[in-house]
Amino acid sequence: MGGLDREARALKALLGGRGFVRRDRSGQALFVTDAPRRMDEDAWEAAASRLRHAGYTLTRTDGLAFISWDFPKGLAFCQALVFPEGWAQRQDSLAGFLRILARQPTAFTREMLPHFCRALALWDAGKHEALRRAAEAALADALRLRSPLPAYFLPLLLHLPERRTP
Repeated sequence: MGGLDREARALKALLGGRGFVRRDRSGQALFVTDAPRRMDEDAWEAAASRLRHAGYTLTRTDGLAFISWDFPKGLAFCQALVFPEGWAQRQDSLAGFLRILARQPTAFTREMLPHFCRALALWDAGKHEALRRAAEAALADALRLRSPLPAYFLPLLLHLPERRTP
């Protein structure tokens, strides 16, 4: 198990097992569920309240709910990704790029949350090269604009999931 599998199971539990919980492939959110279609309005409002209290944001459209993390939950996730011992001594090409990232000033702000969710979706899907390209583009922007690099790229690249279950 890797990536956001545990998170998907936690969401399913918060929804009382009603409806599917899948990764959102449309890019609107981390997850999508049809639980609003499978609950009456009062039950859905109670479930939505539980989700918000647990650190999720919700957007409801056409009987589907698009679910992502709120800022504190996203920040906590990144801070919980511990840098593996000896990572800076590796000699592969990714390690060299990671050492460059590690030297940059970083920040994680509320405005970065949508970009973080997109990076997290790449990470979760095992799209390592796409995640690296996103980090390279963010580094170029940070250097050009003299702004902090988004703080989530280094921990995500250091903790690439080996596989993801469907």
